[in-house]
Amino acid sequence: MCPDQQPAKNGNNIQSSYYRHLFECAGFAIIGTDCQGLIVNCNHMAETLFHTDSSHLIGRHIGHVIPSANAKELQRALEKAIEGQTSELEVVQDPDISNSRTLAVVISPVLDDDRNLLGLAAWARDISNRKILQRQLIQAEKMVSLGTLASGVAHHFNNIIAGVATFVDYALNCDNPQSSRRALQMTAEAANRISHITKSLLTFAEKDVREFDLSDLTEVVLTFCHLVEKPLREKHIELKLDLNVVPVYEVPGSRMHQVLGNLLDNAERAMPEGGKITICLRSRGNYVELMFTDSGCGISNEDLPHIFEPFFTTQGTSSGGNLPCAGLGLSVVHGIVGELGGDTRVASKVGQGTTFVLRFPLPKEDKKQ
Repeated sequence: MCPDQQPAKNGNNIQSSYYRHLFECAGFAIIGTDCQGLIVNCNHMAETLFHTDSSHLIGRHIGHVIPSANAKELQRALEKAIEGQTSELEVVQDPDISNSRTLAVVISPVLDDDRNLLGLAAWARDISNRKILQRQLIQAEKMVSLGTLASGVAHHFNNIIAGVATFVDYALNCDNPQSSRRALQMTAEAANRISHITKSLLTFAEKDVREFDLSDLTEVVLTFCHLVEKPLREKHIELKLDLNVVPVYEVPGSRMHQVLGNLLDNAERAMPEGGKITICLRSRGNYVELMFTDSGCGISNEDLPHIFEPFFTTQGTSSGGNLPCAGLGLSVVHGIVGELGGDTRVASKVGQGTTFVLRFPLPKEDKKQ
């Protein structure tokens, strides 16, 4: 029998017992603190997740269970909670250990009926399996895309190699040194294009284990637009670039190209007869925003909540469509942006187009005062 079905005279005791068991049996680790962040209570899951018991937690600062690498982030979250705001952060337990776990932690204020601050609460959950799945999906989506691109790349290489053969043949049979030199120069340029394409494909196919693939976000957007502008024009798609002055923001170049490429693929499928794509980069508050807008068919309200779910597709063969898409593109976008500390938002209207907004938080020293 539920608490509200018990006799009124026992209602308070039963309700108190119910909430105590609810607290102890919760699937999340729950830690209660005072207004200074000193732990005053915790549930059984907190003891399990942090490998300790309540006697070693109560009286300590909550920073005791959060890795020192997240100290500044935790402090900002506590300050926001004191002001009545809820914050989220991801922390890695024992980052030096190969099988370390990743925790999602929510810091929120505890308020009374009059909205007075009673203390703070931290809710934590192990999301290690989710993070592993995200990384696997990123790699799987790369390989799926590689298979789709293979025939196009082969065709492109054949065109370049045919041009090289023509240039070399001309240089061997030409008596004019200047003409021969020009033909050899064009051959070298073609070889450089092949080398660049090959390196790009290797970066795309291999796992991103390098830590030095950092580029300014503005530079990445400019390079991407330069690469895709001509192919889009051939598909009757106009590309408009709206770049505003933003602080230098370093991102892994290959991963951001993958993000933009996946958004572009999604936009092209929404505009089979052509249309317009607008890419806007701007500063807004404490964030750098990258907006990717298409004038395509839009996304229905029914489908919109599901577009970041892995394998969700309305056009792929798995859902009755006729396009070779596995439904991983947008989930990979969401995963990569999240790994970079940002978030992904979307707005869409059927028949009017779709806008994806990627928000990246500025470092504290770069934030506007």
